[in-house]
Amino acid sequence: MVVATLALAADAFVLPAQPIARVTDATTSDAIMAILASGRLPTSRWPLLTDVRADLRLLYGTGAAVPLWSTGGAATASARVVVEQLGLLSYRGLEPGDYDADSLRSFARREFMSPQVAAAFDVGLTSASLRALRGLRHGQIAVRDAHAALQLAREPYDAVAAVRVLQTSVNPATQFDMAEPPFVHYRMLKDALARYHALAGDTSLAQITFNRPLRPGAIDHAVPALRRLLVALGDLRAPMAGGIVGDSSRYASLLVAGVRRFQRRHGLPDDGVIGAGTRARLTVPMSTRATQIALTMERWRWLPQRLGEPPPIIVNVPAFRLHAFTSSSDSESGILGMNVVVGQAPKHRTPIFSGSLRHLIFSPYWDVPPSIMHKEILPKAYRDRGFLAREDFEVVSNSGTVLGTSASALNAAAAGRARIRQRPGMKNALGGVKFVFPNSFNVYMHDTPTQKLFSRPRRDASHGCIRLAEPARLAAMLLRDQPAWDSAAVASAMSAGTPRQVNLTRPVPVFIVYATVVAREDGSVFFFDDIYGHDRALTALLRHGYPYGRSARSRLAIETNVR
Repeated sequence: MVVATLALAADAFVLPAQPIARVTDATTSDAIMAILASGRLPTSRWPLLTDVRADLRLLYGTGAAVPLWSTGGAATASARVVVEQLGLLSYRGLEPGDYDADSLRSFARREFMSPQVAAAFDVGLTSASLRALRGLRHGQIAVRDAHAALQLAREPYDAVAAVRVLQTSVNPATQFDMAEPPFVHYRMLKDALARYHALAGDTSLAQITFNRPLRPGAIDHAVPALRRLLVALGDLRAPMAGGIVGDSSRYASLLVAGVRRFQRRHGLPDDGVIGAGTRARLTVPMSTRATQIALTMERWRWLPQRLGEPPPIIVNVPAFRLHAFTSSSDSESGILGMNVVVGQAPKHRTPIFSGSLRHLIFSPYWDVPPSIMHKEILPKAYRDRGFLAREDFEVVSNSGTVLGTSASALNAAAAGRARIRQRPGMKNALGGVKFVFPNSFNVYMHDTPTQKLFSRPRRDASHGCIRLAEPARLAAMLLRDQPAWDSAAVASAMSAGTPRQVNLTRPVPVFIVYATVVAREDGSVFFFDDIYGHDRALTALLRHGYPYGRSARSRLAIETNVR
């Protein structure tokens, strides 16, 4: 439908039935200026030029506009190769149709264009190039429109200068490459996107249908198709599969191991049993996975181009992982990674935001948030008068006086004249250490006495804060520039039972982000569920097209009810 619409718009600039004089750049110039004056390009999918209008003025000037991509009514050689790059944007995570790739290609192939067509082609290619380059550098969506509290530095980027380079380029791919994030893991996602585009076009990977749960040793007609799929995905080596060559229908041996690898990559228990969850993920179309990768690449473009000093801590919510960088490189050898527990979906979502980690508190008190106090702690305390003392809770007045656990103390807390806190110790919900990065959400990272959740593949179970599987390692890493705080000192402070605050020598950036695809250096690609619906929200924002802005975000909140 989009291509047809563009074709109809392009045909508005038809060649006359009778021969006309050779087009001159001057006549094309007049038509270009008319387009710039109107602020609209009817042949474009997104005809409003609001977002690029200032750049177009810089490139064409305010006087006679010299065509950038055509001469004498014919596209230049550079124009043709740039147009071809726009047609390949899907391999960079962008939608070529958003950049008029098909209609521009149609224009570029014409041997002769009228002044109006040449002008539409020229402005169209310039606008598409500006938008594509900026989209690759900073993302198509401004991060504030997707996650208002995720404050990320945006480094200047001169898209106008890049377009001027493209005007004479014989290899425009290099300029597009330079616009993209420099990170290793972004490039791996880009490689994965190419793979999944290829898989989406492979008709031999027919949809698999299982009539019942499949356990190791069973025989099923879908096993040959499963084998071909796992080989294509890299979870199973070819040509051997399940210990049997060919199209055996027995689900056994190496084939089970391949399914277990598939399950791990998709955030499932790796039991080798093909139940409802595994069946659902095996039948997700490859095109859907490609879109998921592209959404994650968009999120990578929001990050600063350099990790900076000190390097950040990044928590990826849907992957339930923390990544603490020890250098400005994003290679896995320089990252401390660990499992985390995040806010339970949908009621207690961990917000997507940024902050600065400034200090640690060893053996902390847990000041129970008011919502938890009123909804959970007080009802238990009224029912069971020994509950607070047994769990090491105490009531503290607003002036700081410890009131104990009496009925009058409970009434003071219920009336808002006091709060409840949990003393340091083995039962404390924050465990042995709390990592503080002040924020309006009152979210922080902390230890926990409940370790069993870290072994689960899906770990959204908190009230919003982030529980760490290996807090002592993170504390030692953060304090590595303070010699007194070696691993032994950290362990001692975590079990001391007396709160102690330790300030970092430099604040460490913390980014709480949302990426449902992770590419690893071993070539594997992990997919995670969109537990909070943020990928769905980002898809809706992208659907609004250019120029993107807060108005689209406002419409989104109404249309999808994401919040």
